[in-house]
Amino acid sequence: MLKSILELALTASTFAATFRLACPILFGAMGGCFNHTSGCVNIAYEAVMLYSCFFSILGSYLTGSPWVGLLCGIGIGLLISVVFGLMAFVFKANTLIVGIALNSSAWAVTTLLMVIIFNVRGSVYNERIVSFSPIHFKLLEKIPLLDSIFNNNIILVYLSFVMVVAAFVVMYKTPFGLRIRGIGQNAQAAYTAGIDVEKYRWISLLLMGTFTAVSGTFLTLSGISMFSENMTAGRGFLCMCSIAIGKGNPLKILLVALLFAYSQALVLVLGTLSIPTQIISMIPYVAVILVLFFNGLKNFKGTADIEV
Repeated sequence: MLKSILELALTASTFAATFRLACPILFGAMGGCFNHTSGCVNIAYEAVMLYSCFFSILGSYLTGSPWVGLLCGIGIGLLISVVFGLMAFVFKANTLIVGIALNSSAWAVTTLLMVIIFNVRGSVYNERIVSFSPIHFKLLEKIPLLDSIFNNNIILVYLSFVMVVAAFVVMYKTPFGLRIRGIGQNAQAAYTAGIDVEKYRWISLLLMGTFTAVSGTFLTLSGISMFSENMTAGRGFLCMCSIAIGKGNPLKILLVALLFAYSQALVLVLGTLSIPTQIISMIPYVAVILVLFFNGLKNFKGTADIEV
């Protein structure tokens, strides 16, 4: 049994699934890293993802275009971000409570809309819902291993890794990133230096809404062309964990996201073995707990050294 598990864990199909499953985590985390770095506490990733899941399939259903579905998903993501921003920045509400309210309502509202529009419960599948087509690179055919892992994915998968590089450059090589980091470290000092703190936090919040919405669109239009209740299944929280552990650094977030994606890939490949499904389903959540534990242990040791 152990030999079978190790063989499956190291197959090309497992790494291919990891490459693909990292996409929704990376998009949400790359947008959210700016929001996190600016000092705005926002936990509404699940809400943005789930709403964008539904509205992306609705846009694709109505027009037959996955790109319109993507735009619809981004539109609702921006709307949720605006609602959050109004509550947090204008009405000075507690951001944690606002985030919890948005996350809690998303499942109920999307289910209600599914019943009203499609007249079904559970899941929506329709041949009019069109997903993104996979891209095939003939060059990779000459290298079997790379062909198996990186070929035949939709464009969003490849863009998610491009986003990592773009986010790193913007965060650490541009005046915008410098101001975002300055606001996060000391908002009062940034304000004294003439930086419009609220404007930059609004921009960061809208970036989070935009790219987390792309994550939701991926879940529905990556080939399955369907929507089901609560289909995000905690991926928004994986984005939050990746950002927190990576401390807003896109490259560190990439490593954490790949680890979480690998744990999700293991769930898929190990399902073929005679292992209880309850144990297999625990793998991503155990991975999160272990990463948080070792990250906290490292920080604890650093603090102890300083105290000594």
